[in-house]
Amino acid sequence: MAGHGASLLLLLGLMPALLLAVRINGKGREVLYLAKGDSVKLGCPYVLEPEDIGPQGVGIEWIQITPERTGPENVFLSYHDHHVNYGSGSGLQDRVAFVQNDPGQHDASIRLADLQESDTGTYQCRVRKNTVAVHEVIVTVQEKPVAPQCWTEGELIEGSSILLRCYSRGGTSPLAYQWAKLAEGYGGGRLPSGTIQGRAPGDLLIRSLSEVHAGVYQCRVTNRVGYSVCQLNLSPAPRGRQAGIIVGSILGSLLLLSLLGLLIWALIGRYRQKECQPACSDCRSSTGGTMTRACNVCAHHSYSPHGISYMQCQHGDGDERAAALICNDGIRHQVTCPAL
Repeated sequence: MAGHGASLLLLLGLMPALLLAVRINGKGREVLYLAKGDSVKLGCPYVLEPEDIGPQGVGIEWIQITPERTGPENVFLSYHDHHVNYGSGSGLQDRVAFVQNDPGQHDASIRLADLQESDTGTYQCRVRKNTVAVHEVIVTVQEKPVAPQCWTEGELIEGSSILLRCYSRGGTSPLAYQWAKLAEGYGGGRLPSGTIQGRAPGDLLIRSLSEVHAGVYQCRVTNRVGYSVCQLNLSPAPRGRQAGIIVGSILGSLLLLSLLGLLIWALIGRYRQKECQPACSDCRSSTGGTMTRACNVCAHHSYSPHGISYMQCQHGDGDERAAALICNDGIRHQVTCPAL
């Protein structure tokens, strides 16, 4: 009987300590998947029992636990005696802060900005009074899918098959691809009949292309932390119209070639005319400069496969001397001028 009374007295003596426990209002261990570059609030609200009127202040510690880190605990943010202290060596000092100006007022939540993939790990909030309460948040930082590229392979002709392709060059795996035909360009809709999944994750095959398949298609690439999209506009052409386009292209090319040939012919004629003019002075020199009549410039000129040939003669009034110049293959030859 005496032993039972002693146990009861001991229990009554311990009850004040039990009532002074700090309690964190959380959902147990949280698991968050977050995008690189985003900001996040890691919650850690807590309450103290009304009977806790002791002089000891509240102490708060935030610890980062990563598989790569060994050694002492990484306390990157703490609060004690109304002072906030930042740790070192974690790379979080410039990107982390308490949400409340005074975390001693029942809220030890923090905000972490500009998340990086290296921030992945377990974040532990510890609140100390007479006892210690712990709350953990597991954070995984991933990269959103990079904006994908969309393109088509095949001819946009009714009755043919065409392949819609979509590919994102970046983002944390796994990446999921999904095609949708937009309704009036504003919202997602069902894919029309005749469309099937291609061999690659971002491929969509459309068989027997028709007017039903015309419209805007959107490819959506997603992972756990975000998504990106690209769009394509399909406008199938009737098979007869496509043939007309081909014939028109051929005729246009032929017309362009004809115009180019005429231009070349005109340039060659102009070049021959300019080459004849200097021969007049050469003909004067061959007659000793005694000529009284004007030169018969380019009395004869022709085009040969070996070059341009022309003959220019000059006759004097009192002198039957004559001179002729023939240009062939870029070489000038002086010959006797025929009689007039």
